[in-house]
Amino acid sequence: MALSLPPRPSLEWLRKTAKDHLRALRAARADATLAQAQLDLARQYGFASWRALKAHIDRPDGRDDRAVGLFLERVGAGDLNAVRESLAADPGLVHATGPHPFWGGRPQALHVAVESRHRDVFDVLLKAGADPDGRNHEYDHWSPLALAIDRGELGMRRALLDAGARTGLMEALLLGDDAAVAELLPGGRPVLPADGPNGGSWLALARTETAIDRLLELGADPRAPDRWGASPIEALSRLGPAGRPLVARLRSRGVPAAPQEYARLGDQAFLAELAGSDPAVLRSEAVLMGAVDFGHHELAEWLLAQGADANARSALGSRGTALHSAAWEGDLRMARILVAHGADTQARDAEHDNTPAGWARVSARSTSSPRCLDVAGYLDSLGENPNPLQ
Repeated sequence: MALSLPPRPSLEWLRKTAKDHLRALRAARADATLAQAQLDLARQYGFASWRALKAHIDRPDGRDDRAVGLFLERVGAGDLNAVRESLAADPGLVHATGPHPFWGGRPQALHVAVESRHRDVFDVLLKAGADPDGRNHEYDHWSPLALAIDRGELGMRRALLDAGARTGLMEALLLGDDAAVAELLPGGRPVLPADGPNGGSWLALARTETAIDRLLELGADPRAPDRWGASPIEALSRLGPAGRPLVARLRSRGVPAAPQEYARLGDQAFLAELAGSDPAVLRSEAVLMGAVDFGHHELAEWLLAQGADANARSALGSRGTALHSAAWEGDLRMARILVAHGADTQARDAEHDNTPAGWARVSARSTSSPRCLDVAGYLDSLGENPNPLQ
């Protein structure tokens, strides 16, 4: 969860805080620089860069960031009465951006309502005047419509379009609408829009082979990582089976795929082929995480039988374990498989210092998924040391 800025922060406060943070960083790493401290501080407050944080403070709207954060927490929790009371007291909250209640970035309430799948809150926000296009520059340019498409929320998607939401390049790519993409990227246009999704390549949002070809023609970088270090081919492999033809198209254009990409796609046969020349592939943490992240139960069991570590950790983000991932996805079957192979139910992630059961509860709040509560209940029932392998 991003931190909230203090009431009416000044540029003087910002500079002093950055210098204090640099001293703290240098206590752990002597070669830390002011630029690193500034970027780290900006991300703690939900901004993608120091420049974005400075610009926000330089042009404040006078609203207390903590008040906006509290409102967004109420939206994310689906507390309809509290949301109505907040809007009655301050109607301008419907347009405010603030710290995300569950992760980084600075969304508006409509973004959070879509992500947390609270349709009743979503409807109240639209009725209160929320902009269906959203103010997205502080949220990696993700619009409410793009989020609704990405999360498969058809009802919210229709409501946003009915309210006048525009379909830009991000939305057209996510929809797999080749005609709209062709209209937005006509022949002869020399460059793509500068702001790629999540600070990476537009290829990460392609959902058709035609879109991949067009983006490559326009110079989209097939290897550019996003701000979390994920390449386009990794992002597409995270679509699961739907990503298979897209990964194959990138491979046909000379973009290499790592073994974990095939694990995300559930391609056990290809992994077995790779293991013929390098058996260590099957014990890779990234490969097991790929299988777990996308619910490939049989593949995960096979990898564990080949010696994969049930306590494998993600190389990205919070560095949660495989069990954290299963808990976040509400995948009870996968959680049982991992626990049976010795997964530590009390393992903690590196960023939030939370257990798999804790992740399941956060996911239940942020995605409104009752399956996550089933996983949390199961993990709680095991106690602190449920497996003799530990």
